[in-house]
Amino acid sequence: MKEDGSGHGGKKIKIGTQMEERVFRRLKMASARARRPLADLIQEAVAEYLARPAEGGRGDGLARLLAEPSYGVTRRQFREVMEADFWEQ
Repeated sequence: MKEDGSGHGGKKIKIGTQMEERVFRRLKMASARARRPLADLIQEAVAEYLARPAEGGRGDGLARLLAEPSYGVTRRQFREVMEADFWEQ
């Protein structure tokens, strides 16, 4: 299995995106200087970005909310309300 740039082996998928031409030119030059594929540099940059703490150091609020709902309801009640809300959209 190929290394995914995050320290864990993982299946790779093909993606398509757009970026400013000047940024792409700089990326190609960096790739050539490092003798590394563009995909490796992009993978590494995204993995580093995702590893940074959220702004304000508060972390992912939704994950915290789902992990420990604090509204005086049981986990089951909380999940039922959240699922009902999701399906009503």
